Amino acid sequence: MNKMEIVVDKTMEEAYQTYSLLNEEVARWQNERGSYWTEELNPAETAPYYPLVDFPERVIIELWKRLNRVIGVLVPESVLRGTWSEFIAGKPVADPELVSCLQITVSGIAHLFNASGPDLDKYEGTGCPICGESAALSLLTPPYGKRRLHCTLCRHEWSMTSVGCIRCGSGDASEQNYLTSGEFPGIEVVACEACGQYFKELDLRLLSAATDYIWEDVRTLPLNYAAEQWLAEHAKVYGKVQ
Repeated sequence: MNKMEIVVDKTMEEAYQTYSLLNEEVARWQNERGSYWTEELNPAETAPYYPLVDFPERVIIELWKRLNRVIGVLVPESVLRGTWSEFIAGKPVADPELVSCLQITVSGIAHLFNASGPDLDKYEGTGCPICGESAALSLLTPPYGKRRLHCTLCRHEWSMTSVGCIRCGSGDASEQNYLTSGEFPGIEVVACEACGQYFKELDLRLLSAATDYIWEDVRTLPLNYAAEQWLAEHAKVYGKVQ
């Protein structure tokens, strides 16, 4: 193992430790405050039932401040409110620590809302019926590889047809390109020529039952870079992807 690999491994280990601490704090908050906030839920009549833009600012700030304290980041509440407004408006947040805690905050709250959501067994769209976020992870479940989509925001899962792009819905198998790496067995990125987007697919028949899908998405970022490069080169050479 060379020096660069050692540094990368150490960085990922430290990142995972921080990620675990933050999720432990989210779990404590859910146990302490979850019942209070679920009583205030006001779901929409149709999916998505709890869209991100409708999350109460008070609950965001409450949990976000707790997570910031875990990693020793003290930020004025006015800054948090301004950053939240930028986040839901789709604007980039410059501070990586701040946005990391915010993303885990949103996920923890959305997961709480998900647990209180309606029965959605028959839903088959590509956008999450709970929070409205576009699906980014496809799961192939044992024993036969039945496909489910997993929302990386609220962690809701729902069934989908076993073929096609989860981004644009193209069912043409010839337009789907599977990029793999021996470093990440059981995980591949599907690059779609039809829409020029990509998504990850996790084969749960090859992964541990205790797999944390969100962390797997983070630690396999090299696959994202490979997909972006492949799509860019494909567009340049063949002019097929916009």
